[in-house]
Amino acid sequence: MSMRPPLAILALLALTAASRADTVRLKTGHVLEGRITEENPREVRIRTANGSELTVARAEIAEVERGEAPLDTYKKRAAELKDDDADGHFALAEFCLQNRLFTEAIAHLRRTLELRKDHKEAREKLTPLLDQRALPLLNQAKRLQDQGQFEEAEAPLIAILEQYPDSSCAALAHHRLAVGLAARKRYDMAITRWRRALALDPRLADAYEGAAHAAAEAARWADAAAFTESAIPLAKSTDHARGLKERAEALRELARFQEAGEGSARDPKRLAAEARVLIQLGQRDRALLRYQDAYNAGAREPEILKLLADYNEREGRVRQALEIYKELLAANPSDAELLKRRANAERLLAVGAAFATPDKARRDRILFDIARTGASFDAIEGALRECTERAPEKTGLVEGSFFTDATLQRVTYLAYVPKLYDPRRPWPLIIALHRDGESGKEHYYNWETIAANDDAILLFPTSPGKAGGWKFMHLGVPTSALHHATRLYNIDTNRVYLAGVGSGGMLAWAAAVRHPHRFAALVVTNAVLDEVSRLHLRAAATVPTYLIVSEQAPPDVVGSTREAHKALEGWGYDVQKEEVPGYTRNPALPELNTKVRAWLQSKVRNPYPPRVRLMTYEPAAASAFWLRIERFAPSAYDPDRRVAIRSPFGQEYSPEQLHTMFLGEIAKGMGQVAAAIAPGNRIDLVTRNIEELTVFLDDKMVDLDKPVRIIANGEAVFSGKLERSLEQLFDSARYHRDPRLCYSAAIRVKVRDR
Repeated sequence: MSMRPPLAILALLALTAASRADTVRLKTGHVLEGRITEENPREVRIRTANGSELTVARAEIAEVERGEAPLDTYKKRAAELKDDDADGHFALAEFCLQNRLFTEAIAHLRRTLELRKDHKEAREKLTPLLDQRALPLLNQAKRLQDQGQFEEAEAPLIAILEQYPDSSCAALAHHRLAVGLAARKRYDMAITRWRRALALDPRLADAYEGAAHAAAEAARWADAAAFTESAIPLAKSTDHARGLKERAEALRELARFQEAGEGSARDPKRLAAEARVLIQLGQRDRALLRYQDAYNAGAREPEILKLLADYNEREGRVRQALEIYKELLAANPSDAELLKRRANAERLLAVGAAFATPDKARRDRILFDIARTGASFDAIEGALRECTERAPEKTGLVEGSFFTDATLQRVTYLAYVPKLYDPRRPWPLIIALHRDGESGKEHYYNWETIAANDDAILLFPTSPGKAGGWKFMHLGVPTSALHHATRLYNIDTNRVYLAGVGSGGMLAWAAAVRHPHRFAALVVTNAVLDEVSRLHLRAAATVPTYLIVSEQAPPDVVGSTREAHKALEGWGYDVQKEEVPGYTRNPALPELNTKVRAWLQSKVRNPYPPRVRLMTYEPAAASAFWLRIERFAPSAYDPDRRVAIRSPFGQEYSPEQLHTMFLGEIAKGMGQVAAAIAPGNRIDLVTRNIEELTVFLDDKMVDLDKPVRIIANGEAVFSGKLERSLEQLFDSARYHRDPRLCYSAAIRVKVRDR
């Protein structure tokens, strides 16, 4: 006999419980249980539950008893079990647990609780099983959120709620989902998640405080107060409870202001009082805006004026700051400090000239004079962002023309300028491209109801093509229209919207995916996404998109819209689709203008997005936000290089096959960059077909007082401190032709292609 000593066998017997099906009884009286894996006339091999295998000689065996596998036994018992037998389900669950059939055990324990909700033993056995599976998912989500990857963290959290909603981790999963939503400023959705978490676990203190913070950010003061009050009994200490109580009282006061309604909304004393409460809550920016409202309503207390002078100067609203300094000096004309601050603010007016001049030497002189005043970097940057004031222009319907930047084609347009247009403040801009057979003038009537609200400038270019439709050669028209509008009007470049119908929609798609940093949102109506622009689609990560299509539109239009929506939604991008039923004579669908206007008003470009995608092979489209490709790799697709496709001997490819292969060559050679701002003052880059790129940085992205690390394709390509530079700030703004796309530091890095 070839076997282990009897003591070792006895130890194994303790580990091999009822889950073993076959039994080998030895002449010594010992019993082995497990699964017989091999037997012959001379010996028997048996595998025990812990994976060990024993070989026993036939001469030592008294009897071999073939058993039934636990799973087979389970199936027989399950088939005989009545569905409404709670005790039977619990007994079968216990059998499953004894035989390590955990998935089956969970199903029967759940059924037991469905039939008898107060079954204490079933609950006690089920919860650890579920937690054992849910906890790794929860820990994975925590790690991702700690790295700032809030979207990626949603998948494991949703898996917990779908697969283990009755685990003790479900409340924490809702809480973590709420944390991710709040981090992305989706406060209403976050509050809903926190309510669900608290419904499952009313003693989850972090959920009360998180929901209170989100409600405060959304100016839902009554809700914020209620959540804060609920957190007080769960406070960690007496001091913590005292702080929560004081905060709840302040929030209740704001709720009372809010309930007072519009009747007192123009009362300067009430607005100033509200601002003081906001200061108490630590919401300084919101408080300063409320102080500004109080000032506009007539408040002139020196305390308010000084706060607003600092605030407007820091935010770059230099003329407003100077108006306030004028009022302060009227009361104290000999105040030396105020006189000095006003003089320094006046020098900030030169920032606009520094941005506008193409003469670098003159720009450097202007910046030197500004820096000599001791103006803070933030104040100069703010003044740069707000230096878009223009001369007054004619309002109402205005006709004009511009030349495209690259091809110098002359493009005519019709613009609508609001009757109350004030060139001292920035205005949103909507660029709308017509369909085939129309002109900009005709397309205006599709937007007339939006123009009537008088809250945005609208510009309607007319295709220079003879057929009245847009072609790929007109790709520069949308960006050239934007540049022309910014020369004439005070445009808020963070609120520039692009829209198009038919061929105009196809051109809007093409421009938006190649220049995603130019547009705050995109509206495409009854248009296809062309095959080459489809290869750029990943770059639309920062462009919220509203897709509208008639159900009666041509199949290729409907199919393209659905495909684009599915792709964008699958990547987690901000996309909305509306299919309009029935027959419609006007493919522009102006009846949706109310929805479109409300959607556009909710979209504002972030010049410092935490994530940027670049997909291009074109040098003209090789930058977006804080990234610029400096050199493509030799493997990148080059449109000037001939693509040689050889067919097998004796065969010829069809035009369709050649077309598909050509698109495949472009896709394979696309220059790609996926960039993200990560915790720890780090920038993560993943690149393909790229050799060198420039990363622009600002304090709104990272802390430039500390070392910055840049990781490209898993390798550190830079680590160190970067100095803020006024020259860099203005160079980046001039490069983008947009004073709000300005970055105070930059570093050029080499990357190793993936």
